[in-house]
Amino acid sequence: MVYLPVGGRVIVNSVRKGSLVRIGDVTLSVDLIVMNLKEFDVILGMNWLAQHRAVVDCYKKEVMIESSAQPKVVFVGKRHVVPVCVISAMEARRLLLEGCEAYLANVIDAEKVNPTLEDIPVVRDFPEVFSDDLPGLPPHREVDFTIETLPGIALISIAPYRMAPVELQELIKANRRIVRERVYQTEYFTMGSTSAICEEERW
Repeated sequence: MVYLPVGGRVIVNSVRKGSLVRIGDVTLSVDLIVMNLKEFDVILGMNWLAQHRAVVDCYKKEVMIESSAQPKVVFVGKRHVVPVCVISAMEARRLLLEGCEAYLANVIDAEKVNPTLEDIPVVRDFPEVFSDDLPGLPPHREVDFTIETLPGIALISIAPYRMAPVELQELIKANRRIVRERVYQTEYFTMGSTSAICEEERW
């Protein structure tokens, strides 16, 4: 049974003892546990490194093995420098000014299927509201929708209702008392308008 670093465990039933691993010109012995690995071919654990007195230099990316039965060997990892494929807009502008060629590519997924009304959660609940064909956004209108106002009209600015803390506490107490005693009072106001026009009793 092997415990994985990311959690979990795997049951293995095959061990290859005395296998040979070749590092440079040096051949060393190792016991391998057969597992189904996708990213790595062989993993040499800490026990094997300690057995062969391996020294790991992370800064230089080197592994030095000083085994008593074998000469010293230094394994240096290869660094693959991947070129940067994405540049900034300023870098692209500078390259264009220097005379570099630029190409604009438009990639379209031809196999992409447009969603139907049944695929949209909210739209499929109201099929009678939405049409079967939704081509896209509405076309550009020549005349924009506006609300015309008279010259000189500004937005109405009303200061928020303010109340002193003492008056607010009294209002809260009065509201609680009214709710508790279930006392309600209805007030009626007489209102009139001086600008109403009645023409032959027809409004």
